[in-house]
Amino acid sequence: MKKILLIVFLWLIIVNVFGFVVLNRFNLNPDTAYRWIYPDKFPVAQSWDFVDMHNRWDSYWYLDIVKNGYYLRSDNTLSNVAFFPLYPTLIKILGTIFLGNFVLAGWFLSIIFLFFACAYFHKFLKEFHPEISPEIPIIFMLVFPTAFFFNIVYTESMFLFLTLATFFYAFKKNFWLAGLFAFLGALTHSNGVFLALPILWKIWETYGWKSTFTLKIIPVFLAPIASFAFLAYSAVKFKDFFLFFKLESAWGRSFKLNMEHFQFFSHPAIVNFAMDAFFTILIIAVIFLVYKKLSLLYAIFMSLTVLSALTSGTLMSIGRYSLVLFPLFILLAKVKNKTFQMSWIFASTLFLALDIMLFVSNYWAG
Repeated sequence: MKKILLIVFLWLIIVNVFGFVVLNRFNLNPDTAYRWIYPDKFPVAQSWDFVDMHNRWDSYWYLDIVKNGYYLRSDNTLSNVAFFPLYPTLIKILGTIFLGNFVLAGWFLSIIFLFFACAYFHKFLKEFHPEISPEIPIIFMLVFPTAFFFNIVYTESMFLFLTLATFFYAFKKNFWLAGLFAFLGALTHSNGVFLALPILWKIWETYGWKSTFTLKIIPVFLAPIASFAFLAYSAVKFKDFFLFFKLESAWGRSFKLNMEHFQFFSHPAIVNFAMDAFFTILIIAVIFLVYKKLSLLYAIFMSLTVLSALTSGTLMSIGRYSLVLFPLFILLAKVKNKTFQMSWIFASTLFLALDIMLFVSNYWAG
């Protein structure tokens, strides 16, 4: 365990120093990957503020919730109600200790949860995948192209921790504790509702499907209850139970194709689409291999997450959503061809560097 925590610590130093150098080295023009990235709203500004380089894109919305609570704009578009409450709540609590520096509080939380996530991933691998070295999947995860999102004011590291904790305790047959982590996961991310799956799977595996009609099934419902509670909050405060889905549509995510994300009007737009398409093809292929080589449970969990992304009408952010799909990294660790593994690490590390450069420069990075 000490070894993996040291690896995470060194990773944090490396990616942050690299990001800080990038932020202050390049003289870039604003991003042109999408037409809605207006130069006046998304400037490329060099800065010596080491903390604030972790505050980009969705970070602003989490911090908006911290400072102003949930509210609607006059046109009901791009509202912060599209973001789940647990992460900003913790930022607000910790921010009081950090004397109102909420960016620092959010960044600190993400780092802490990354350590927790890697610790639980290590425990999970040692107990349920003893055939592989537990450090290898974690290294694959840390060099994944979008892994920098673990280290910014986003929910990725927190949601990964809650996902791994849910799976760990479900596999240990501690269903109430697994349900608690699933409940917290559903208050963190819209895909948290899917954390009911491993609990249901293991309850059926332990007690049989007839347990569905007994009190043993209650932990399964904790994640859906949390998701329902957030929608109910919108119904009470804003008089609209389905407000979250309407706002997602305003953000360009709905059950219809968002043609704006499929316009190839510039070189950056083409590259962005190519990368999103690559991640999509990769994850679909990995799901099939996970089903064949690892577990049907893993494959279904991954499928639900990917389906949620793909039915939103865009491929945007699919690489970031893939970060919580931990069976991907287990599968990579089980590959016996070392040449393939090394090639993957080299390529993945280069694209991680690209993602860091994009994010700190206020370019769209996922």
